[in-house]
Amino acid sequence: MIRETLREDVELRAGMHVLITGSGSALVDAARGGASAAVIIDGHVIQFDCGRMVMENLVKGGINPLDVDELVFTHLHFDHIASFGYFIISNWVASRQEPLRVIGPAGTARMARAMAFEGHYADVGFVEGLVRNWPPEVPGRPMDVAPFGVRDVEPGVVLETDLFKISAVPVPHFQRFGLLSLGYRVDSRHGSIVISGDCAPNDALMELATGADILIHECAKPDPDMVQGGKLTRPTSVEGPLKQHATPHMTPSWLGSFATGAKVKTVVATHLAPLDAVPASRAMSRVYYGSEPVALDIFEEYRRRIAANFSGAIHIAHDGLLLSV
Repeated sequence: MIRETLREDVELRAGMHVLITGSGSALVDAARGGASAAVIIDGHVIQFDCGRMVMENLVKGGINPLDVDELVFTHLHFDHIASFGYFIISNWVASRQEPLRVIGPAGTARMARAMAFEGHYADVGFVEGLVRNWPPEVPGRPMDVAPFGVRDVEPGVVLETDLFKISAVPVPHFQRFGLLSLGYRVDSRHGSIVISGDCAPNDALMELATGADILIHECAKPDPDMVQGGKLTRPTSVEGPLKQHATPHMTPSWLGSFATGAKVKTVVATHLAPLDAVPASRAMSRVYYGSEPVALDIFEEYRRRIAANFSGAIHIAHDGLLLSV
């Protein structure tokens, strides 16, 4: 729960807001962290995913990471969990006094224990020693154990309080590798926000998102004619009996049609490829995104493609984007 805010333009302790804490893809981009978002309801903070730069973008947005109440994972790919171990150890060292609730699809508890205790075994020993030798006259002694609790969840209502309800549906994203991916909807007295996670167009998420105030949807795949070459720029159909599993990502044109079908008010395109990134990032991503984009301003072209099929408000995500319901 937010105890104070550094923002002067928006009071985060009242109302419902979403802060984009990462707008990038799985490939490195110095200007974009790993795709993630914080939903804030009357000061209560729910962090969705924990990729690169999440903590940096939280503090830039005026949110103390110690004030995050829940951490919710859409799925367990590396770009969505990259900062989890750092998040837990740094919260422990900084003397978080209430355990963080962590939830996600099957495998989340295994991932969390591995990243916090196995991956950071040296840090765990360091903090345990720090706690044992904490000067009794100094306030703020860290907790005896790492301050989080974790559980795997199934589709359905995964968390409900007096302030909000979080519902989840399975979404298609590399299920053939045995990983469940979830899309989430957060409902409160102020309105509703939907977080897609990574997925192709699908009926379950469209039903979940119907009538939402804000749909934050991944858009990692350019339309086929937007970039030349690369694995993720090939034409991919979502028609026919395999449409639910035809591709693991959304395109701008599909996103516009999807948002219209779901009758949402606002759409935010996120999980964006490093198409306008520094040369080294572009070079690293070339096997997936090919040569230079066809359009000079590639993300303005994203906006145009979405708008061709959707008449509501459109935002191309950037780290630090803050929207209110």
